[in-house]
Amino acid sequence: MVVTLNGINPAAAATEDFHVTYESGTGSTTNNSYWVDIRGTVTRIGDQYELSGVVKSRCHLNSGPDQEWGLAFGSSAEGWRYVQRPCGDSQYPYAQEAIKETGRLLPDGRVYLQAGAYGGLTFGSWGWGTQRSVWV
Repeated sequence: MVVTLNGINPAAAATEDFHVTYESGTGSTTNNSYWVDIRGTVTRIGDQYELSGVVKSRCHLNSGPDQEWGLAFGSSAEGWRYVQRPCGDSQYPYAQEAIKETGRLLPDGRVYLQAGAYGGLTFGSWGWGTQRSVWV
């Protein structure tokens, strides 16, 4: 038996928009900075989802390892997965690129998303923005 809400079959195609960000200003130790803005959509296709979007990033590297932006994402059917790419150094107004990923869904249709950036003084570490969820 399939339950419908407002006449919508949960296994039918559904789309939700998302927006996740991460920002860190210049620190007192490194003078590095990071800005990541990711907007897109998640679409349910049966028991799968398709995530597509545009990543805008701007970083300033003063010291430490090469910087990267990242998108952490996943569903209730899978663990966290990651897309990571170089974060351009002080590209004005920002670097921009498209992303497209797919994954498995459970009936709850929940997909988790979180933007972040990598860098640091010597060894580097990841910083992450607020985790968001969409239901498709």
